[in-house]
Amino acid sequence: MKLSLVVLSEGKAKGHALAVALPQFLIGRDPECQLRPASPLISKRHCAVFVKNGKAYIRDFGSTNGTFVNDEPVKGERQLQNDDTLKVGPLLFRVALEVPPPVNKPTPPPPKLTAESSDDDSVAAMLLALQDDSPVPASAGPVDADGVPSGSTIHEMMSPLPPEEGKADGKDAKPAAKDAKKEPSKNDTSKAAAAILERYTRRQRG
Repeated sequence: MKLSLVVLSEGKAKGHALAVALPQFLIGRDPECQLRPASPLISKRHCAVFVKNGKAYIRDFGSTNGTFVNDEPVKGERQLQNDDTLKVGPLLFRVALEVPPPVNKPTPPPPKLTAESSDDDSVAAMLLALQDDSPVPASAGPVDADGVPSGSTIHEMMSPLPPEEGKADGKDAKPAAKDAKKEPSKNDTSKAAAAILERYTRRQRG
């Protein structure tokens, strides 16, 4: 922050800016003051302009003729704002404050993935892959390279049991033709083939 006092009093110094570079800028007739006006209306240690915590202030030391900010008397300490009018005895100043604009901080980059999160992503990808590849049931038998079951679509039929011993005449035994299941019809074979073809088409789409 830059602080200066612009002289408004009539005279050769009118318009001149007095830079306040010290933490405390003393105004008065005392030799130790930074600004020493030759006027009996100004006390030896009249007032002080100083900066504290990035803000400008004026402090009156109980001067005889007082210190005024915007025509209001200063009692003790008062904060100064830009373009305030400061009157010290017969002297008149304008307060000039230059506050630098706030610095825009750059947006921080996104956090990097840790090893733990990378491992979690890998495991998730493996699980998705397992879900996509639906396993073929063990009972489906051998399959080819495309996952389509190979072999015949006709179920094997169990042969009829031979007649029990002691019943060689076969009177009590039921005819084998009645116990055996009927041979699958062409219609059943077509349905089984269609189901296999549909399953193969779904896998190709997936």
